[in-house]
Amino acid sequence: MKQFIDIVHNRQFQNIALSQLFTVFSTNLLLPVLPVYLKLRGFSDGQIGIIMGITAIGALTVRPWAGLRVDERGSRPVILFGQALTALGLAGFLWANSFFSFLGLRLLQGVAMAFYGTGAITFASSVERPENTAGAISLYSVATMVGLGVATGSAPLLYDQLGFKPLIILGLAAVGTAAAVMRLRAGFIPPCPAGERVPFSSVARSREVLAPTVCLFASNFAHGTAFTFVPLVALSEGITGYSVFFIAFTVAVVSARLGVQPLTARWGAERAALFASLLNALSVLLLAFKASAAVLALSGILIGFGFGIIFPCLAVYVVQHSNPANKGTALSILSASGDIGVAVGASVLGVVAEWLGYKALFAAAAMVVLVCTYYFYISLFGGRQEALFSSREKDCHNV
Repeated sequence: MKQFIDIVHNRQFQNIALSQLFTVFSTNLLLPVLPVYLKLRGFSDGQIGIIMGITAIGALTVRPWAGLRVDERGSRPVILFGQALTALGLAGFLWANSFFSFLGLRLLQGVAMAFYGTGAITFASSVERPENTAGAISLYSVATMVGLGVATGSAPLLYDQLGFKPLIILGLAAVGTAAAVMRLRAGFIPPCPAGERVPFSSVARSREVLAPTVCLFASNFAHGTAFTFVPLVALSEGITGYSVFFIAFTVAVVSARLGVQPLTARWGAERAALFASLLNALSVLLLAFKASAAVLALSGILIGFGFGIIFPCLAVYVVQHSNPANKGTALSILSASGDIGVAVGASVLGVVAEWLGYKALFAAAAMVVLVCTYYFYISLFGGRQEALFSSREKDCHNV
């Protein structure tokens, strides 16, 4: 508890936590309502999947470059640039009215997310001493989930009461507040000397980065699939209260991230991530059965705990096993795998939904998550049963 109190009193941590909360709120406010908005405007499931998934393609395209910019120039300038692009992308929704306009704006949002997200997680991992890094990332990710949870939990209700454009204006106000915090209150964190960095390809090929990227791909594949198609399943089944999924997700994910620090201390980051990935698989598998409000709530709880645990654990593992001078690059590669997962889950499975229906879509998603989880297990544990269930604490060290 004392460690958490010390972190919260850290001014730099306060800055990145506030910035993250408001930025994530702004970028996710449209997430649960945009598929419904597009469906009611006559877009097909395939078109909706492409529009929702293209954001991840935009992020993936520039994510490695964003990581290099963080390593070279520091995280704060990259954060501010990402927030400016976020505001530009949100404002465009006030005038968007065609498939290609929505597609372009979602692509821009992905680029913005790549710059902001890579800078933010690197900033958060640098504000405390090495022994407190896990705690800082854990609490930073709590701010992420509070922003995400409040946005996704309240957006359907606000959309019903206010409409689409007021949500956009609310998002613009939130990202403006976040940018003001970073511009006026946050200090600059200098990057490591250039001579200490190793080539990008060496970072990408290392097992300590590659295995977590596959695991995060699986997590975001499940997350992107569920967040895109749960509202559409509810619409097709006549379930009016589909916001129960997002509310359950919010409660579970915030609760999970508050427990990440003791969980990683007891189990190790890699073991906690493995079990979280299995929870994600179970969540989307549950959606393959007949949808109801109770099923949506239980699925939201499972994926909330899984998603809540997995990213901070994988980020902690990568930070602990990466060269500090390549921290931004390593975290950008990790995040890029999540972008791919969202893109594939939303766009490719939209075609599956059109041809085979939603049950087949969620069953396919569960299988993909399980295959990736098995690869993560084999890569880091070598198939040794005792490595998974050993009660000894992790022996991770910064390199």
